[in-house]
Amino acid sequence: MYMKTISSKKTLWLLVTALVTIVIILLQIFSLKIGIFEIFPYFYLLPIILLAYVYPRYSVYFTIALGAVFLMLVYLYGPRDIYPASIAWFYIFTSIGVVISAFAGQLMQERQYREIFENSQAGIFTFDMERLTIHEINRRSAEMLGFTTPELKNQLLSSLWFDTEQESLFIKKIRTEEKITDTEIALRKKDRSVIWLLATASLTTEGLVICSVTDITERKRIKDELIESELRYRTLFDGASDAIFIHDVDGRIFETNTIATRYLGYTKKEFMQMQLHDLDLNPDTLLTPQKKQNFIARGYMLFETVFKKKDKTTMAVEISSRITEYFGMSAVMSTVRDISERGNR
Repeated sequence: MYMKTISSKKTLWLLVTALVTIVIILLQIFSLKIGIFEIFPYFYLLPIILLAYVYPRYSVYFTIALGAVFLMLVYLYGPRDIYPASIAWFYIFTSIGVVISAFAGQLMQERQYREIFENSQAGIFTFDMERLTIHEINRRSAEMLGFTTPELKNQLLSSLWFDTEQESLFIKKIRTEEKITDTEIALRKKDRSVIWLLATASLTTEGLVICSVTDITERKRIKDELIESELRYRTLFDGASDAIFIHDVDGRIFETNTIATRYLGYTKKEFMQMQLHDLDLNPDTLLTPQKKQNFIARGYMLFETVFKKKDKTTMAVEISSRITEYFGMSAVMSTVRDISERGNR
Protein backbone atom coordinates (compact mmCIF):
# COMPACT_ATOMS: atom_id res chain seq x y z
CA MET A 1 0.00 0.00 0.00
CA TYR A 2 1.24 3.47 -0.86
CA MET A 3 1.81 5.70 2.19
CA LYS A 4 2.58 9.37 1.87
CA THR A 5 5.80 10.26 3.71
CA ILE A 6 6.09 13.37 5.85
CA SER A 7 9.24 15.45 5.57
CA SER A 8 11.46 15.87 8.64
CA LYS A 9 10.76 19.60 8.65
CA LYS A 10 6.99 19.05 8.80
CA THR A 11 7.41 16.35 11.43
CA LEU A 12 9.38 18.77 13.61
CA TRP A 13 6.74 21.45 13.05
CA LEU A 14 3.94 19.04 14.10
CA LEU A 15 5.87 18.09 17.26
CA VAL A 16 6.32 21.76 18.14
CA THR A 17 2.58 22.34 17.56
CA ALA A 18 1.68 19.38 19.76
CA LEU A 19 4.07 20.56 22.50
CA VAL A 20 2.69 24.11 22.40
CA THR A 21 -0.87 22.76 22.55
CA ILE A 22 -0.10 20.65 25.64
CA VAL A 23 1.59 23.61 27.35
CA ILE A 24 -1.43 25.84 26.61
CA ILE A 25 -3.88 23.23 27.95
CA LEU A 26 -1.84 22.94 31.15
CA LEU A 27 -1.66 26.73 31.36
CA GLN A 28 -5.47 26.96 31.01
CA ILE A 29 -5.99 24.44 33.79
CA PHE A 30 -3.59 26.35 36.03
CA SER A 31 -5.22 29.72 35.21
CA LEU A 32 -8.72 28.38 35.88
CA LYS A 33 -7.66 26.95 39.23
CA ILE A 34 -6.13 30.22 40.47
CA GLY A 35 -8.97 32.35 39.07
CA ILE A 36 -7.34 34.04 36.05
CA PHE A 37 -9.84 33.97 33.15
CA GLU A 38 -8.80 36.82 30.79
CA ILE A 39 -5.42 35.81 29.30
CA PHE A 40 -5.33 32.08 28.45
CA PRO A 41 -7.92 32.10 25.59
CA TYR A 42 -5.55 34.18 23.43
CA PHE A 43 -2.85 31.52 23.71
CA TYR A 44 -5.04 29.06 21.76
CA LEU A 45 -4.47 31.09 18.60
CA LEU A 46 -0.79 30.06 18.52
CA PRO A 47 -1.19 26.28 17.77
CA ILE A 48 -3.90 27.13 15.22
CA ILE A 49 -1.43 29.36 13.37
CA LEU A 50 1.36 26.78 13.66
CA LEU A 51 -0.73 23.95 12.19
CA ALA A 52 -2.20 26.17 9.46
CA TYR A 53 1.32 26.93 8.23
CA VAL A 54 2.05 23.31 7.22
CA TYR A 55 -1.46 21.81 6.94
CA PRO A 56 -3.98 24.59 6.21
CA ARG A 57 -6.52 22.01 5.02
CA TYR A 58 -6.79 20.46 8.50
CA SER A 59 -6.50 23.59 10.63
CA VAL A 60 -10.28 24.14 10.73
CA TYR A 61 -10.86 20.64 12.17
CA PHE A 62 -8.01 21.20 14.60
CA THR A 63 -9.57 24.53 15.65
CA ILE A 64 -12.94 22.87 16.38
CA ALA A 65 -11.27 20.09 18.38
CA LEU A 66 -9.16 22.62 20.29
CA GLY A 67 -12.28 24.72 20.99
CA ALA A 68 -14.02 21.62 22.32
CA VAL A 69 -11.08 20.96 24.67
CA PHE A 70 -11.21 24.60 25.75
CA LEU A 71 -14.94 24.33 26.62
CA MET A 72 -14.47 21.01 28.41
CA LEU A 73 -11.70 22.43 30.61
CA VAL A 74 -13.83 25.46 31.46
CA TYR A 75 -16.66 23.11 32.41
CA LEU A 76 -14.36 20.99 34.61
CA TYR A 77 -12.27 23.67 36.31
CA GLY A 78 -13.99 27.03 35.80
CA PRO A 79 -16.86 28.80 37.53
CA ARG A 80 -20.33 28.68 35.95
CA ASP A 81 -20.45 32.42 35.27
CA ILE A 82 -17.76 32.27 32.55
CA TYR A 83 -19.65 29.70 30.39
CA PRO A 84 -21.25 32.33 28.10
CA ALA A 85 -17.89 34.01 27.49
CA SER A 86 -16.25 30.62 26.85
CA ILE A 87 -18.86 29.72 24.24
CA ALA A 88 -18.25 33.07 22.58
CA TRP A 89 -14.54 32.26 22.55
CA PHE A 90 -15.33 28.90 20.94
CA TYR A 91 -17.03 30.67 18.01
CA ILE A 92 -14.14 33.15 17.84
CA PHE A 93 -11.66 30.24 17.60
CA THR A 94 -13.67 28.65 14.84
CA SER A 95 -13.98 31.87 12.84
CA ILE A 96 -10.31 32.69 13.23
CA GLY A 97 -9.38 29.11 12.28
CA VAL A 98 -11.38 29.37 9.04
CA VAL A 99 -9.75 32.70 8.16
CA ILE A 100 -6.24 31.48 9.01
CA SER A 101 -6.82 28.23 7.07
CA ALA A 102 -7.94 30.11 3.96
CA PHE A 103 -5.07 32.56 4.20
CA ALA A 104 -2.50 29.82 4.87
CA GLY A 105 -3.91 27.76 1.99
CA GLN A 106 -3.44 30.72 -0.32
CA LEU A 107 0.12 31.15 0.92
CA MET A 108 0.81 27.46 0.36
CA GLN A 109 -0.51 27.66 -3.19
CA GLU A 110 1.72 30.67 -3.72
CA ARG A 111 4.71 28.71 -2.38
CA GLN A 112 3.90 25.74 -4.61
CA TYR A 113 3.50 28.02 -7.63
CA ARG A 114 6.83 29.67 -6.81
CA GLU A 115 8.56 26.28 -6.50
CA ILE A 116 7.14 25.12 -9.84
CA PHE A 117 8.03 28.47 -11.41
CA GLU A 118 11.62 28.44 -10.17
CA ASN A 119 12.37 24.72 -10.64
CA SER A 120 10.67 24.18 -14.00
CA GLN A 121 12.88 22.72 -16.74
CA ALA A 122 11.06 24.98 -19.20
CA GLY A 123 11.73 28.68 -19.25
CA ILE A 124 8.83 30.70 -17.83
CA PHE A 125 8.46 34.45 -17.73
CA THR A 126 5.68 37.02 -17.61
CA PHE A 127 5.54 40.47 -19.12
CA ASP A 128 3.25 43.48 -18.90
CA MET A 129 1.09 43.79 -22.00
CA GLU A 130 0.92 47.58 -21.86
CA ARG A 131 4.52 48.50 -21.04
CA LEU A 132 6.01 45.34 -22.60
CA THR A 133 8.44 44.93 -19.70
CA ILE A 134 9.41 41.63 -18.09
CA HIS A 135 7.53 41.20 -14.81
CA GLU A 136 8.76 37.82 -13.51
CA ILE A 137 11.29 35.39 -14.98
CA ASN A 138 12.52 32.04 -13.68
CA ARG A 139 16.10 30.86 -13.45
CA ARG A 140 15.82 28.55 -16.49
CA SER A 141 14.78 31.42 -18.79
CA ALA A 142 17.62 33.60 -17.53
CA GLU A 143 20.14 30.79 -18.09
CA MET A 144 18.89 30.28 -21.65
CA LEU A 145 19.50 33.95 -22.40
CA GLY A 146 22.81 34.17 -20.54
CA PHE A 147 21.54 36.65 -17.93
CA THR A 148 20.86 36.52 -14.22
CA THR A 149 17.25 36.83 -13.05
CA PRO A 150 17.68 40.37 -11.58
CA GLU A 151 19.24 41.60 -14.85
CA LEU A 152 16.11 40.68 -16.82
CA LYS A 153 13.45 41.80 -14.37
CA ASN A 154 11.74 45.03 -15.55
CA GLN A 155 13.77 44.97 -18.78
CA LEU A 156 12.02 45.92 -22.02
CA LEU A 157 11.05 42.83 -23.97
CA SER A 158 12.04 44.53 -27.24
CA SER A 159 15.70 44.54 -26.12
CA LEU A 160 15.71 40.74 -26.45
CA TRP A 161 14.02 40.33 -29.83
CA PHE A 162 16.18 39.53 -32.83
CA ASP A 163 13.57 40.46 -35.44
CA THR A 164 11.33 43.49 -34.76
CA GLU A 165 8.81 42.32 -37.38
CA GLN A 166 8.51 38.96 -35.62
CA GLU A 167 8.02 40.79 -32.31
CA SER A 168 5.20 42.92 -33.78
CA LEU A 169 3.41 39.84 -35.13
CA PHE A 170 3.85 38.03 -31.80
CA ILE A 171 2.40 40.91 -29.74
CA LYS A 172 -0.40 41.53 -32.24
CA LYS A 173 -1.47 37.89 -32.14
CA ILE A 174 -1.60 37.90 -28.33
CA ARG A 175 -3.70 41.09 -28.35
CA THR A 176 -6.20 39.67 -30.84
CA GLU A 177 -6.30 35.96 -29.90
CA GLU A 178 -5.06 36.19 -26.26
CA LYS A 179 -2.93 33.08 -26.72
CA ILE A 180 -0.15 31.61 -28.85
CA THR A 181 0.82 27.93 -29.06
CA ASP A 182 4.11 26.38 -30.24
CA THR A 183 5.49 29.38 -32.11
CA GLU A 184 9.17 29.62 -33.03
CA ILE A 185 10.75 32.91 -31.95
CA ALA A 186 14.31 34.22 -32.13
CA LEU A 187 15.77 36.18 -29.21
CA ARG A 188 19.19 37.65 -28.55
CA LYS A 189 21.30 36.38 -25.66
CA LYS A 190 23.45 38.61 -23.47
CA ASP A 191 26.43 38.00 -25.78
CA ARG A 192 24.19 39.08 -28.74
CA SER A 193 24.10 35.58 -30.24
CA VAL A 194 20.72 34.29 -31.42
CA ILE A 195 18.73 31.63 -29.60
CA TRP A 196 15.64 29.95 -31.09
CA LEU A 197 12.80 29.17 -28.71
CA LEU A 198 9.49 27.34 -29.01
CA ALA A 199 7.04 29.63 -27.21
CA THR A 200 3.54 29.21 -25.80
CA ALA A 201 1.87 32.32 -24.36
CA SER A 202 -1.47 33.38 -22.92
CA LEU A 203 -2.90 36.71 -21.75
CA THR A 204 -4.33 36.86 -18.21
CA THR A 205 -7.20 39.04 -17.04
CA GLU A 206 -4.67 41.19 -15.14
CA GLY A 207 -2.95 42.21 -18.38
CA LEU A 208 0.06 39.94 -17.89
CA VAL A 209 1.30 37.54 -20.55
CA ILE A 210 2.59 34.19 -19.29
CA CYS A 211 5.17 32.65 -21.63
CA SER A 212 6.64 29.17 -21.55
CA VAL A 213 9.72 28.68 -23.75
CA THR A 214 11.92 25.73 -24.72
CA ASP A 215 15.34 26.04 -26.34
CA ILE A 216 15.18 24.53 -29.85
CA THR A 217 18.35 26.13 -31.24
CA GLU A 218 20.16 22.82 -31.73
CA ARG A 219 17.06 21.10 -33.10
CA LYS A 220 16.50 23.96 -35.55
CA ARG A 221 20.17 23.88 -36.61
CA ILE A 222 19.92 20.15 -37.35
CA LYS A 223 16.62 20.68 -39.18
CA ASP A 224 18.09 23.49 -41.29
CA GLU A 225 21.12 21.35 -42.11
CA LEU A 226 18.84 18.49 -43.14
CA ILE A 227 16.83 20.82 -45.37
CA GLU A 228 20.03 22.20 -46.88
CA SER A 229 21.37 18.68 -47.37
CA GLU A 230 18.05 17.63 -48.95
CA LEU A 231 18.21 20.59 -51.33
CA ARG A 232 21.78 19.73 -52.31
CA TYR A 233 20.82 16.07 -52.75
CA ARG A 234 17.75 17.00 -54.81
CA THR A 235 19.82 19.34 -56.99
CA LEU A 236 22.39 16.62 -57.68
CA PHE A 237 19.74 13.92 -57.98
CA ASP A 238 17.58 15.77 -60.50
CA GLY A 239 20.57 17.33 -62.25
CA ALA A 240 22.22 13.99 -63.07
CA SER A 241 22.70 13.18 -66.75
CA ASP A 242 21.52 9.57 -66.24
CA ALA A 243 18.23 8.22 -64.94
CA ILE A 244 18.38 7.19 -61.28
CA PHE A 245 16.02 4.75 -59.57
CA ILE A 246 15.96 4.02 -55.85
CA HIS A 247 14.23 0.72 -55.15
CA ASP A 248 14.35 -2.37 -52.95
CA VAL A 249 16.06 -5.65 -53.89
CA ASP A 250 12.80 -6.91 -55.39
CA GLY A 251 12.65 -3.91 -57.73
CA ARG A 252 9.84 -1.91 -56.06
CA ILE A 253 10.52 1.74 -56.94
CA PHE A 254 10.72 4.36 -54.15
CA GLU A 255 12.16 7.38 -55.95
CA THR A 256 13.22 8.53 -59.42
CA ASN A 257 14.82 11.66 -60.81
CA THR A 258 13.66 13.99 -63.56
CA ILE A 259 15.78 12.39 -66.31
CA ALA A 260 14.00 9.02 -65.73
CA THR A 261 10.71 10.65 -66.72
CA ARG A 262 12.36 12.20 -69.76
CA TYR A 263 13.89 8.85 -70.83
CA LEU A 264 10.83 6.62 -70.38
CA GLY A 265 7.83 8.97 -70.45
CA TYR A 266 6.27 7.90 -67.12
CA THR A 267 5.43 10.42 -64.42
CA LYS A 268 7.03 10.15 -61.00
CA LYS A 269 3.68 9.05 -59.54
CA GLU A 270 3.41 6.27 -62.14
CA PHE A 271 6.94 5.11 -61.33
CA MET A 272 5.99 4.84 -57.63
CA GLN A 273 3.34 2.24 -58.55
CA MET A 274 5.74 0.10 -60.60
CA GLN A 275 8.59 -2.32 -60.12
CA LEU A 276 11.82 -2.28 -62.09
CA HIS A 277 10.96 -5.45 -63.98
CA ASP A 278 7.78 -3.71 -65.30
CA LEU A 279 10.13 -1.58 -67.41
CA ASP A 280 12.25 -4.44 -68.76
CA LEU A 281 11.56 -6.00 -72.13
CA ASN A 282 12.42 -9.41 -70.65
CA PRO A 283 11.30 -9.13 -67.00
CA ASP A 284 11.96 -12.79 -66.18
CA THR A 285 15.69 -12.36 -66.76
CA LEU A 286 16.16 -9.01 -64.98
CA LEU A 287 16.49 -10.07 -61.35
CA THR A 288 16.57 -13.87 -61.18
CA PRO A 289 17.09 -15.44 -57.73
CA GLN A 290 20.71 -16.21 -58.65
CA LYS A 291 21.41 -12.63 -59.82
CA LYS A 292 19.76 -11.26 -56.69
CA GLN A 293 21.85 -13.52 -54.44
CA ASN A 294 25.09 -12.53 -56.17
CA PHE A 295 24.14 -8.88 -56.02
CA ILE A 296 23.42 -8.96 -52.26
CA ALA A 297 26.72 -10.75 -51.65
CA ARG A 298 28.80 -8.28 -53.74
CA GLY A 299 26.75 -5.12 -53.13
CA TYR A 300 27.28 -4.02 -56.73
CA MET A 301 26.09 -5.10 -60.17
CA LEU A 302 26.57 -3.82 -63.74
CA PHE A 303 24.58 -5.20 -66.68
CA GLU A 304 22.84 -4.26 -69.91
CA THR A 305 19.19 -4.73 -70.83
CA VAL A 306 16.34 -3.18 -72.84
CA PHE A 307 13.68 -0.96 -71.26
CA LYS A 308 10.17 -0.33 -72.58
CA LYS A 309 9.02 3.29 -72.77
CA LYS A 310 5.50 4.45 -72.11
CA ASP A 311 4.97 5.03 -75.86
CA LYS A 312 5.79 1.30 -76.48
CA THR A 313 9.20 2.02 -78.02
CA THR A 314 12.34 0.47 -76.52
CA MET A 315 15.68 1.78 -75.30
CA ALA A 316 18.92 -0.12 -74.72
CA VAL A 317 20.29 0.72 -71.28
CA GLU A 318 23.26 0.01 -69.05
CA ILE A 319 22.31 -0.37 -65.39
CA SER A 320 24.77 0.17 -62.57
CA SER A 321 23.26 -0.90 -59.22
CA ARG A 322 24.67 -0.70 -55.72
CA ILE A 323 23.24 -1.24 -52.24
CA THR A 324 22.65 1.97 -50.29
CA GLU A 325 20.45 3.34 -47.50
CA TYR A 326 17.17 5.16 -47.95
CA PHE A 327 15.42 6.71 -44.92
CA GLY A 328 17.19 4.33 -42.57
CA MET A 329 16.43 1.15 -44.51
CA SER A 330 18.46 -0.91 -46.97
CA ALA A 331 17.76 -0.02 -50.61
CA VAL A 332 19.26 -0.15 -54.09
CA MET A 333 20.31 2.82 -56.21
CA SER A 334 20.33 1.98 -59.90
CA THR A 335 21.83 4.40 -62.41
CA VAL A 336 20.36 3.81 -65.90
CA ARG A 337 22.34 5.06 -68.91
CA ASP A 338 20.96 5.23 -72.46
CA ILE A 339 23.29 3.17 -74.70
CA SER A 340 21.07 3.13 -77.76
CA GLU A 341 23.75 4.91 -79.82
CA ARG A 342 26.25 2.14 -79.15
CA GLY A 343 24.23 -0.23 -81.32
CA ASN A 344 24.10 2.31 -84.16
CA ARG A 345 27.86 2.66 -84.42
